[in-house]
Amino acid sequence: MSAPSQTQPPRQRPQHLCIRPLTIYDLDQVEALEARGFDDAERASREKLKYRLSVCPELSSGYFVREFEDIGAEAVEKKKMKKEHKVEDQDDQDDDDEFILPPPRSTVKKETLIGHIMGTKIYDQKITERTMGIPKLTEDLLPDPTVPNNDKVGHVEGSRIIGIHSVVIDQKYRGLKLGSLLVKDYLQKMNQQCVADRVVLIAKEKLVPFYKSIEFVDDGISKCKYAGVDWHDLHCVLTHEEDDDDM
Repeated sequence: MSAPSQTQPPRQRPQHLCIRPLTIYDLDQVEALEARGFDDAERASREKLKYRLSVCPELSSGYFVREFEDIGAEAVEKKKMKKEHKVEDQDDQDDDDEFILPPPRSTVKKETLIGHIMGTKIYDQKITERTMGIPKLTEDLLPDPTVPNNDKVGHVEGSRIIGIHSVVIDQKYRGLKLGSLLVKDYLQKMNQQCVADRVVLIAKEKLVPFYKSIEFVDDGISKCKYAGVDWHDLHCVLTHEEDDDDM
């Protein structure tokens, strides 16, 4: 006789989730997440990640779980000190026994990256090998103009097309629809900021339905054979429609 099955409670999204632009200071966590989320041949190198976070960090978003300091003890200590020293302040006369302002600084003590999306502006209409590359750079992190076609490689600031190079959610948090929330948030922000008119990416066939469910259009098999496998080209048009509820 088989053992009785045990019903597992449904997994829940972690508390204190935050989506914010990535920065170069997130590089180590980004690299570690890429290593957990992609095969060796498919994940971006540290050099590419550093390049993208240096020249266009505003085109990447990270999903973080935040941990906060316990400011309760600090507030109690502050109240105790004020009583001991009999601090009298005109602004505090009415309420000091009931209300203590939090410290004038961030109370976030740790951010753990559990998902990210990384993009650059690209020269080509679709993802190609050169759009995923790194140009020969000057000391100012600008494409070296002495190298032929160097201005068509990697990030092209003047382009109106964003190429997404990676979307990943930590394995521990998959199945909670965090991926769709992350991509939708990204598209909404790029749309509102009017930084591009079109977003493109490549995806394996099994992920095409996922992207189609969040407004991407499947353009068929890609000519790009990154990592030696078949991909689909997909695109999403940014409409820049104004919100009717704007004041």
